[in-house]
Amino acid sequence: MQIPVSAVQESLTRLTDSLDQVLDETMHLCRIPAPTFEEAERAAYVAERMRAIGLTDVQIDRIHNVTGLLSAGSTGPTTLVVAHLDTVFPRATPLQVRRTKQRLYGPGIGDNCVAVAALLSVAAAMRHLQSMPPGRVIFAANVGEEGLGNLCGIRALLDTWQGQVDTVIAVEGHGIDEVRATGIGSTRLEITFTGPGGHSWGAFGIPSAIHAMGSAIHKIARLQVPQDPKTTFNVGVVEGGGSVNTIAPRATMLVDLRSVDSIQLVRLEGHVARLLQEVQQDTGVQVTSRIVGRRPAAALATDHPLCHGVNDIRKYLHLRPAVFSAASTDANLPLSLGIPAVCLGITRGALAHTVQEYIDTPPVGGGLKQLLLTILHSLQADEHKEHEHGR
Repeated sequence: MQIPVSAVQESLTRLTDSLDQVLDETMHLCRIPAPTFEEAERAAYVAERMRAIGLTDVQIDRIHNVTGLLSAGSTGPTTLVVAHLDTVFPRATPLQVRRTKQRLYGPGIGDNCVAVAALLSVAAAMRHLQSMPPGRVIFAANVGEEGLGNLCGIRALLDTWQGQVDTVIAVEGHGIDEVRATGIGSTRLEITFTGPGGHSWGAFGIPSAIHAMGSAIHKIARLQVPQDPKTTFNVGVVEGGGSVNTIAPRATMLVDLRSVDSIQLVRLEGHVARLLQEVQQDTGVQVTSRIVGRRPAAALATDHPLCHGVNDIRKYLHLRPAVFSAASTDANLPLSLGIPAVCLGITRGALAHTVQEYIDTPPVGGGLKQLLLTILHSLQADEHKEHEHGR
Protein backbone atom coordinates (compact mmCIF):
# COMPACT_ATOMS: atom_id res chain seq x y z
CA MET A 1 0.00 0.00 0.00
CA GLN A 2 1.41 3.38 -1.00
CA ILE A 3 0.61 6.27 1.35
CA PRO A 4 -0.88 9.30 -0.42
CA VAL A 5 1.73 11.98 -1.01
CA SER A 6 -0.57 14.56 0.54
CA ALA A 7 -0.74 12.57 3.80
CA VAL A 8 3.05 12.28 3.94
CA GLN A 9 3.47 15.99 3.30
CA GLU A 10 0.97 16.76 6.05
CA SER A 11 3.01 14.66 8.48
CA LEU A 12 6.27 16.36 7.47
CA THR A 13 4.64 19.75 7.94
CA ARG A 14 3.42 18.66 11.36
CA LEU A 15 7.00 17.79 12.30
CA THR A 16 8.26 21.17 11.12
CA ASP A 17 5.59 22.91 13.18
CA SER A 18 6.47 20.87 16.27
CA LEU A 19 10.19 21.70 16.30
CA ASP A 20 10.04 24.08 19.28
CA GLN A 21 8.03 21.49 21.21
CA VAL A 22 10.66 18.85 20.44
CA LEU A 23 13.42 21.11 21.73
CA ASP A 24 11.44 21.91 24.89
CA GLU A 25 10.82 18.18 25.41
CA THR A 26 14.53 17.49 24.91
CA MET A 27 15.42 19.96 27.64
CA HIS A 28 12.77 18.55 29.98
CA LEU A 29 14.06 15.00 29.48
CA CYS A 30 17.63 16.14 30.09
CA ARG A 31 16.64 17.46 33.53
CA ILE A 32 15.36 14.02 34.59
CA PRO A 33 18.29 11.90 35.86
CA ALA A 34 18.62 8.53 34.11
CA PRO A 35 21.92 6.77 34.84
CA THR A 36 22.14 3.23 33.49
CA PHE A 37 20.06 0.95 35.77
CA GLU A 38 18.29 4.02 37.23
CA GLU A 39 16.00 5.02 34.37
CA ALA A 40 12.65 4.62 36.18
CA GLU A 41 11.85 8.33 36.58
CA ARG A 42 12.50 9.16 32.95
CA ALA A 43 10.64 6.01 31.86
CA ALA A 44 7.54 7.12 33.79
CA TYR A 45 7.56 10.48 32.04
CA VAL A 46 7.89 8.89 28.60
CA ALA A 47 5.05 6.46 29.31
CA GLU A 48 2.84 9.40 30.27
CA ARG A 49 3.72 11.14 27.01
CA MET A 50 3.04 8.01 24.94
CA ARG A 51 -0.42 7.75 26.46
CA ALA A 52 -1.07 11.43 25.76
CA ILE A 53 -0.04 10.93 22.13
CA GLY A 54 -2.56 8.12 21.80
CA LEU A 55 -0.30 5.11 21.38
CA THR A 56 -1.95 1.87 22.45
CA ASP A 57 -0.91 -0.76 25.00
CA VAL A 58 1.64 1.55 26.66
CA GLN A 59 3.65 -0.49 29.15
CA ILE A 60 6.71 -0.25 31.38
CA ASP A 61 8.40 -3.62 31.84
CA ARG A 62 10.26 -4.87 34.91
CA ILE A 63 13.56 -3.22 33.86
CA HIS A 64 11.81 0.03 32.84
CA ASN A 65 11.68 -0.29 29.07
CA VAL A 66 8.70 1.75 27.85
CA THR A 67 6.70 0.64 24.80
CA GLY A 68 3.69 1.93 22.94
CA LEU A 69 2.07 0.59 19.76
CA LEU A 70 0.80 2.11 16.56
CA SER A 71 -0.99 -0.42 14.38
CA ALA A 72 -2.77 -0.46 11.04
CA GLY A 73 -4.40 -3.84 10.62
CA SER A 74 -3.45 -7.32 11.73
CA THR A 75 -1.21 -8.05 8.74
CA GLY A 76 2.00 -6.53 7.50
CA PRO A 77 5.48 -6.16 8.96
CA THR A 78 6.46 -4.97 12.43
CA THR A 79 9.07 -2.25 12.94
CA LEU A 80 10.68 -1.65 16.32
CA VAL A 81 11.88 1.93 16.84
CA VAL A 82 14.15 2.34 19.88
CA ALA A 83 15.78 5.32 21.58
CA HIS A 84 17.66 4.62 24.79
CA LEU A 85 16.74 6.44 27.99
CA ASP A 86 19.97 6.04 29.93
CA THR A 87 22.96 8.35 30.19
CA VAL A 88 26.55 7.88 31.34
CA PHE A 89 26.26 10.44 34.13
CA PRO A 90 25.96 9.51 37.84
CA ARG A 91 22.76 10.61 39.56
CA ALA A 92 24.57 13.38 41.47
CA THR A 93 25.65 15.12 38.24
CA PRO A 94 24.19 18.66 38.05
CA LEU A 95 21.82 18.59 35.07
CA GLN A 96 22.20 22.17 33.94
CA VAL A 97 20.48 22.71 30.59
CA ARG A 98 20.52 25.86 28.50
CA ARG A 99 19.45 27.00 25.06
CA THR A 100 21.00 29.49 22.68
CA LYS A 101 19.82 30.53 19.25
CA GLN A 102 21.54 27.60 17.50
CA ARG A 103 22.26 25.04 20.24
CA LEU A 104 21.08 23.12 23.28
CA TYR A 105 23.60 22.33 26.03
CA GLY A 106 23.39 19.74 28.79
CA PRO A 107 24.75 16.38 30.00
CA GLY A 108 23.15 13.77 27.75
CA ILE A 109 21.31 16.34 25.63
CA GLY A 110 22.33 14.53 22.46
CA ASP A 111 23.00 11.12 23.95
CA ASN A 112 20.16 10.52 24.11
CA CYS A 113 17.53 13.08 25.13
CA VAL A 114 16.89 14.59 21.70
CA ALA A 115 16.46 11.09 20.25
CA VAL A 116 13.78 10.20 22.81
CA ALA A 117 12.03 13.52 22.13
CA ALA A 118 12.26 12.80 18.40
CA LEU A 119 10.73 9.35 18.86
CA LEU A 120 7.76 10.90 20.69
CA SER A 121 7.33 13.62 18.06
CA VAL A 122 7.41 11.16 15.15
CA ALA A 123 4.98 8.85 16.95
CA ALA A 124 2.59 11.79 17.36
CA ALA A 125 2.89 12.73 13.68
CA MET A 126 2.25 9.14 12.57
CA ARG A 127 -0.70 8.92 14.94
CA HIS A 128 -2.41 11.60 12.84
CA LEU A 129 -1.73 9.94 9.47
CA GLN A 130 -5.01 9.35 7.70
CA SER A 131 -3.66 6.17 6.14
CA MET A 132 -0.74 3.94 6.99
CA PRO A 133 0.59 0.75 5.40
CA PRO A 134 -0.69 -2.44 7.05
CA GLY A 135 1.63 -3.33 9.87
CA ARG A 136 2.71 -2.28 13.31
CA VAL A 137 5.24 0.08 14.86
CA ILE A 138 6.55 -0.56 18.35
CA PHE A 139 7.90 2.68 19.76
CA ALA A 140 10.29 1.91 22.62
CA ALA A 141 12.34 4.02 25.01
CA ASN A 142 14.73 1.42 26.30
CA VAL A 143 17.24 1.05 29.10
CA GLY A 144 20.77 -0.27 29.46
CA GLU A 145 22.43 0.96 26.27
CA GLU A 146 25.30 2.80 27.93
CA GLY A 147 28.30 1.51 29.87
CA LEU A 148 27.78 -1.81 31.58
CA GLY A 149 24.10 -1.94 30.66
CA ASN A 150 25.14 -4.61 28.16
CA LEU A 151 22.20 -3.78 25.85
CA CYS A 152 19.85 -5.29 28.43
CA GLY A 153 16.97 -3.11 27.24
CA ILE A 154 17.02 -4.11 23.57
CA ARG A 155 17.70 -7.72 24.61
CA ALA A 156 14.54 -7.75 26.70
CA LEU A 157 12.50 -6.13 23.93
CA LEU A 158 13.61 -8.66 21.34
CA ASP A 159 12.88 -11.48 23.79
CA THR A 160 9.38 -10.11 24.41
CA TRP A 161 8.66 -9.71 20.68
CA GLN A 162 10.65 -12.77 19.61
CA GLY A 163 9.94 -13.78 16.03
CA GLN A 164 7.68 -10.78 15.42
CA VAL A 165 10.08 -7.92 14.64
CA ASP A 166 11.00 -7.46 10.98
CA THR A 167 13.03 -4.25 11.14
CA VAL A 168 14.74 -2.29 13.91
CA ILE A 169 15.50 1.42 13.73
CA ALA A 170 17.70 2.64 16.57
CA VAL A 171 17.71 6.38 17.18
CA GLU A 172 20.62 8.39 18.56
CA GLY A 173 20.81 12.14 19.02
CA HIS A 174 24.17 12.66 17.34
CA GLY A 175 25.14 11.54 13.83
CA ILE A 176 22.50 12.80 11.38
CA ASP A 177 25.10 12.60 8.58
CA GLU A 178 25.72 8.89 9.20
CA VAL A 179 23.76 5.71 8.63
CA ARG A 180 25.21 3.27 11.13
CA ALA A 181 24.64 -0.13 9.57
CA THR A 182 27.68 -1.86 11.10
CA GLY A 183 27.72 -2.78 14.77
CA ILE A 184 31.08 -2.61 16.54
CA GLY A 185 31.51 -5.68 18.71
CA SER A 186 32.87 -5.28 22.22
CA THR A 187 33.87 -7.30 25.25
CA ARG A 188 34.09 -5.61 28.65
CA LEU A 189 36.26 -7.30 31.26
CA GLU A 190 36.53 -6.76 35.00
CA ILE A 191 40.02 -7.93 35.97
CA THR A 192 40.88 -8.41 39.65
CA PHE A 193 44.37 -8.68 41.17
CA THR A 194 44.67 -10.21 44.66
CA GLY A 195 47.79 -10.45 46.85
CA PRO A 196 48.65 -10.90 50.56
CA GLY A 197 49.08 -7.18 51.33
CA GLY A 198 51.21 -5.76 54.11
CA HIS A 199 53.11 -2.73 55.46
CA SER A 200 55.07 -0.84 52.83
CA TRP A 201 58.22 -0.94 55.05
CA GLY A 202 57.97 -4.06 57.14
CA ALA A 203 56.58 -6.27 54.38
CA PHE A 204 58.54 -4.75 51.52
CA GLY A 205 59.04 -7.29 48.74
CA ILE A 206 55.62 -8.90 49.10
CA PRO A 207 53.82 -8.68 45.73
CA SER A 208 51.45 -5.75 45.33
CA ALA A 209 48.13 -6.06 43.54
CA ILE A 210 48.52 -2.53 42.20
CA HIS A 211 52.04 -3.19 40.90
CA ALA A 212 50.73 -6.31 39.14
CA MET A 213 47.86 -4.32 37.64
CA GLY A 214 50.35 -1.73 36.42
CA SER A 215 52.33 -4.48 34.72
CA ALA A 216 49.18 -5.77 33.03
CA ILE A 217 48.24 -2.29 31.82
CA HIS A 218 51.73 -1.85 30.39
CA LYS A 219 51.46 -5.15 28.52
CA ILE A 220 47.99 -4.30 27.17
CA ALA A 221 49.24 -0.92 25.98
CA ARG A 222 51.93 -2.67 23.91
CA LEU A 223 49.51 -5.01 22.11
CA GLN A 224 49.53 -4.76 18.33
CA VAL A 225 46.04 -4.68 16.81
CA PRO A 226 44.97 -4.38 13.16
CA GLN A 227 43.86 -1.07 11.71
CA ASP A 228 41.70 -2.91 9.18
CA PRO A 229 39.42 -4.36 10.42
CA LYS A 230 39.66 -1.68 13.08
CA THR A 231 40.29 -3.19 16.52
CA THR A 232 40.90 -1.27 19.75
CA PHE A 233 41.45 -1.65 23.48
CA ASN A 234 41.14 0.63 26.50
CA VAL A 235 41.67 0.41 30.25
CA GLY A 236 38.89 2.72 31.39
CA VAL A 237 38.64 2.36 35.19
CA VAL A 238 41.22 1.39 37.83
CA GLU A 239 40.61 0.97 41.55
CA GLY A 240 42.51 -0.49 44.49
CA GLY A 241 44.72 -0.05 47.51
CA GLY A 242 44.04 1.09 51.03
CA SER A 243 46.61 3.73 51.99
CA VAL A 244 49.88 5.22 50.84
CA ASN A 245 51.89 2.95 53.14
CA THR A 246 50.00 -0.29 52.49
CA ILE A 247 51.07 -2.87 49.93
CA ALA A 248 47.82 -3.24 48.06
CA PRO A 249 46.04 -6.57 48.66
CA ARG A 250 43.50 -5.94 45.89
CA ALA A 251 43.06 -3.93 42.71
CA THR A 252 40.58 -4.03 39.84
CA MET A 253 40.33 -2.56 36.38
CA LEU A 254 37.71 -2.42 33.65
CA VAL A 255 38.92 -3.11 30.13
CA ASP A 256 37.07 -2.44 26.88
CA LEU A 257 37.98 -4.48 23.79
CA ARG A 258 36.39 -3.63 20.43
CA SER A 259 36.40 -4.65 16.79
CA VAL A 260 34.12 -4.56 13.78
CA ASP A 261 35.23 -8.15 13.14
CA SER A 262 34.14 -10.88 15.54
CA ILE A 263 37.19 -13.04 14.76
CA GLN A 264 39.59 -10.22 15.59
CA LEU A 265 37.70 -9.56 18.82
CA VAL A 266 38.10 -13.19 19.89
CA ARG A 267 41.80 -13.02 19.06
CA LEU A 268 42.21 -9.89 21.14
CA GLU A 269 40.44 -11.54 24.07
CA GLY A 270 42.91 -14.42 23.78
CA HIS A 271 45.92 -12.07 23.76
CA VAL A 272 44.68 -10.34 26.92
CA ALA A 273 44.04 -13.68 28.65
CA ARG A 274 47.58 -14.86 27.90
CA LEU A 275 49.24 -11.70 29.15
CA LEU A 276 47.22 -11.88 32.36
CA GLN A 277 48.57 -15.39 32.89
CA GLU A 278 52.07 -14.01 32.40
CA VAL A 279 51.47 -11.30 34.99
CA GLN A 280 50.25 -13.89 37.52
CA GLN A 281 53.29 -16.08 36.93
CA ASP A 282 55.75 -13.17 37.06
CA THR A 283 54.35 -11.41 40.13
CA GLY A 284 52.75 -14.11 42.26
CA VAL A 285 49.55 -12.09 42.42
CA GLN A 286 46.34 -13.95 41.65
CA VAL A 287 44.62 -12.59 38.54
CA THR A 288 40.99 -13.32 37.72
CA SER A 289 38.94 -11.98 34.81
CA ARG A 290 35.22 -12.00 34.18
CA ILE A 291 33.12 -10.69 31.31
CA VAL A 292 30.79 -7.89 32.43
CA GLY A 293 29.56 -6.91 28.99
CA ARG A 294 29.47 -8.28 25.48
CA ARG A 295 28.10 -6.73 22.28
CA PRO A 296 28.11 -8.72 19.05
CA ALA A 297 29.78 -7.46 15.88
CA ALA A 298 27.45 -7.58 12.88
CA ALA A 299 26.57 -5.59 9.78
CA LEU A 300 23.82 -4.92 7.27
CA ALA A 301 24.89 -4.89 3.62
CA THR A 302 24.75 -1.39 2.16
CA ASP A 303 22.80 -2.75 -0.83
CA HIS A 304 19.99 -3.94 1.47
CA PRO A 305 16.57 -2.36 0.68
CA LEU A 306 16.60 -0.61 4.05
CA CYS A 307 19.89 1.12 3.24
CA HIS A 308 18.70 2.00 -0.26
CA GLY A 309 15.53 3.39 1.24
CA VAL A 310 17.40 5.65 3.68
CA ASN A 311 19.60 6.90 0.83
CA ASP A 312 16.54 7.77 -1.26
CA ILE A 313 14.90 9.49 1.70
CA ARG A 314 18.00 11.60 2.29
CA LYS A 315 18.01 12.69 -1.34
CA TYR A 316 14.31 13.56 -1.13
CA LEU A 317 14.93 15.66 1.98
CA HIS A 318 18.06 17.28 0.50
CA LEU A 319 20.20 15.99 3.36
CA ARG A 320 23.91 15.42 2.93
CA PRO A 321 24.81 12.11 1.23
CA ALA A 322 24.90 9.43 3.89
CA VAL A 323 28.13 8.03 5.24
CA PHE A 324 27.66 4.37 6.10
CA SER A 325 29.58 3.89 9.31
CA ALA A 326 30.18 1.61 12.28
CA ALA A 327 29.07 2.26 15.84
CA SER A 328 28.19 0.47 19.04
CA THR A 329 24.42 0.95 19.46
CA ASP A 330 21.20 -0.91 20.13
CA ALA A 331 21.28 -1.94 16.46
CA ASN A 332 24.13 -4.38 17.21
CA LEU A 333 21.85 -6.98 18.71
CA PRO A 334 19.16 -7.24 16.02
CA LEU A 335 21.87 -7.24 13.35
CA SER A 336 23.52 -10.20 15.07
CA LEU A 337 20.15 -12.01 14.99
CA GLY A 338 19.67 -11.45 11.27
CA ILE A 339 17.09 -8.68 11.69
CA PRO A 340 17.68 -5.73 9.33
CA ALA A 341 18.61 -2.71 11.43
CA VAL A 342 20.17 0.72 11.16
CA CYS A 343 20.92 3.47 13.63
CA LEU A 344 19.89 6.99 12.58
CA GLY A 345 20.93 10.31 14.13
CA ILE A 346 18.71 13.32 14.70
CA THR A 347 21.20 16.19 14.57
CA ARG A 348 24.84 17.23 14.87
CA GLY A 349 26.68 17.97 18.08
CA ALA A 350 29.82 17.32 20.06
CA LEU A 351 31.36 16.54 23.45
CA ALA A 352 29.11 13.53 24.11
CA HIS A 353 29.73 11.83 27.46
CA THR A 354 30.90 15.14 28.98
CA VAL A 355 28.93 17.76 30.91
CA GLN A 356 29.77 20.24 28.12
CA GLU A 357 27.79 18.21 25.55
CA TYR A 358 25.75 20.16 23.01
CA ILE A 359 23.60 19.67 19.92
CA ASP A 360 22.87 21.97 16.99
CA THR A 361 19.16 22.77 16.71
CA PRO A 362 18.78 23.66 12.96
CA PRO A 363 19.35 20.06 11.71
CA VAL A 364 16.76 18.54 14.08
CA GLY A 365 13.90 19.11 11.64
CA GLY A 366 15.66 17.05 8.97
CA GLY A 367 16.42 14.30 11.48
CA LEU A 368 12.75 14.06 12.46
CA LYS A 369 11.63 13.80 8.85
CA GLN A 370 14.26 11.20 8.01
CA LEU A 371 13.11 9.06 10.93
CA LEU A 372 9.42 9.27 10.00
CA LEU A 373 10.00 8.44 6.35
CA THR A 374 12.34 5.56 7.22
CA ILE A 375 9.68 4.04 9.47
CA LEU A 376 7.09 4.33 6.70
CA HIS A 377 9.54 2.82 4.22
CA SER A 378 10.11 -0.18 6.51
CA LEU A 379 6.38 -0.88 6.53
CA GLN A 380 5.99 -0.97 2.76
CA ALA A 381 4.91 -4.52 1.93
CA ASP A 382 6.74 -4.63 -1.40
CA GLU A 383 10.03 -3.79 0.33
CA HIS A 384 9.60 -6.26 3.13
CA LYS A 385 11.52 -9.52 3.09
CA GLU A 386 11.10 -11.89 5.98
CA HIS A 387 14.30 -12.84 7.74
CA GLU A 388 15.16 -16.40 8.78
CA HIS A 389 13.30 -16.37 12.07
CA GLY A 390 10.44 -14.15 10.93
CA ARG A 391 6.80 -14.79 11.45
